[in-house]
Amino acid sequence: MPHPLVRKLVPIVNFAIASAALAFQVTVLYPWHHELERKFEELQIQQETKLEEYHQMKMQTIRSIEEHITELKNKKDEISKK
Repeated sequence: MPHPLVRKLVPIVNFAIASAALAFQVTVLYPWHHELERKFEELQIQQETKLEEYHQMKMQTIRSIEEHITELKNKKDEISKK
């Protein structure tokens, strides 16, 4: 059987640990969560911008290829008419 003093101290120690954990969550983790969320939103915007730039570059490349194909086709048609 535990000593009566231990029985009285265990709930107090438990309360102190729980209070410290709650204080840590409120003062450190919660504000950090908001900072991480803000940075994640910035990263999403940056990613969308990069994706749009890549898409535009890809479309320009496709247009260039189509123009070259059209030019080659026209040259072929001119040669075949001769």
